[in-house]
Amino acid sequence: MKELLQNILANQSLVFYLLLAVALLLTRIPVAGKYFRSVNTMIHEAAHAFMTLAVSGQIISINLFADTSGSTVTKAKGKFAQFMIAIAGYPFSALMGLLLMFLLSNGNELYILFVLLSVVLILMVLSIRNAYGLFWAISFALINLLLVYFDNKIAINLAATFFTLIILTDSLVSALVLFVLSVRDKKKAGDATNLQKITGIPAAAWAILFSAFSAFMVYLSVIQYFPAIKGIFS
Repeated sequence: MKELLQNILANQSLVFYLLLAVALLLTRIPVAGKYFRSVNTMIHEAAHAFMTLAVSGQIISINLFADTSGSTVTKAKGKFAQFMIAIAGYPFSALMGLLLMFLLSNGNELYILFVLLSVVLILMVLSIRNAYGLFWAISFALINLLLVYFDNKIAINLAATFFTLIILTDSLVSALVLFVLSVRDKKKAGDATNLQKITGIPAAAWAILFSAFSAFMVYLSVIQYFPAIKGIFS
């Protein structure tokens, strides 16, 4: 058994695609799956928060919820500032997935953990307010700190790959879910609804735009950074 595990871990392509399967399947189950999917929620809400600061707005609160949803309550003057804040979430998550895939493909797994740790610590300082959000942020920060502290290369590689694939895949899945919501009930379509209020462009159009952009980022990640499937059998 130990020898089999060592052989699996030695095959980087096999490990990558196993973790991809885990990222797609495990994250759909209750409790544990929702916990890990919140990694992408964190990135999404961070985008709103960072853009708020960039346009000189005010962050009132940041909330992460157990159902993987989140909210960033802000104040900003002018429609342009409000537009920039509202549009930031989905594209930033998709771009982050591409960036982390770039780091992963170049053997910079530790940098990935530092990036995620930095984001969660900044959000905690800025204004995570709700109980679950604080629990999730503290526990996720501790996981990353322990990984860095013990400096186990295998554990760091597995964690960095897993977190990266969650962000990459969920950036697309969440955008597609947004599209479904925008068609069924545009009042519940989050960022797309806010953008419709600001611009007058239908929420479904914004959801399609987000989905297309996220799909393109996933496409770029696949063709540039995914290991060759034939490597699984080598």
